[in-house]
Amino acid sequence: MDNPGDSPDDGPPLAITTEDEFHEALQRLVTEAAANGVDVRGGWPVVDDGSDESWELEITKIARRTTAQVDDAEFPASSIIDAVAEREGINSTDLPPLYDSIGPDILENLHESDDPDQHIRFGYYGYTITVTSGGSITIDG
Repeated sequence: MDNPGDSPDDGPPLAITTEDEFHEALQRLVTEAAANGVDVRGGWPVVDDGSDESWELEITKIARRTTAQVDDAEFPASSIIDAVAEREGINSTDLPPLYDSIGPDILENLHESDDPDQHIRFGYYGYTITVTSGGSITIDG
């Protein structure tokens, strides 16, 4: 157990003595539970049986936005895949083909457009992707 908040399989968690340790332990707990298919959203009362204190804990999934830029006008799909992979913290080769969500010719035509307000929006890997004719990529979700 190298980190505060780690616990052996058969015992209580180690003492958490700082706010940073609390944040780290809570982040690990929620992230691991969600990765294992546990629905962590909701509210729960937290009562310390040894004292009169109690709290209400609520976990809400929030949407995050990531932005990137098309690096190669000839291959805008590669930039989108790379941005999603970076957001997910995985290798781009672990993602499904982008052409399952949008045709590559649509992206190339968009990037060649002279209209600065031109954009497309489509779904990919659970995210809403918006690409502008200027090469801006926005990943919402």
